[in-house]
Amino acid sequence: MFLIRRKCTTSRDKLWKVASLLKQICSEYEEKGRSKATIYVSGWGTPSNDYSVSAEWTQEKLESNNFPNVPDKIRNKLSEELQNNIEKYEIEFHEVVTNEKLRGRGL
Repeated sequence: MFLIRRKCTTSRDKLWKVASLLKQICSEYEEKGRSKATIYVSGWGTPSNDYSVSAEWTQEKLESNNFPNVPDKIRNKLSEELQNNIEKYEIEFHEVVTNEKLRGRGL
């Protein structure tokens, strides 16, 4: 299993707008079967080096997200709107540690 984190860095005045857009994007993917994402903001009411919005979700395996699989609402509207409101975009991939994986490594 993998944890994927999508982080969008923005400005203070656009933080909650970006949060709304990222939540809408994640909801579109969830309707297509992706696991539920957790959306959170940093820098508004919490100490942080930047103003950012992150989405995290888990997947059993890492796969390329082919363009035909991207929901229409994201392709036609939300993606462009998100890009117009952020300064930087990052995505992180983490392998989730499980007891089974540890045992498989003799730990």
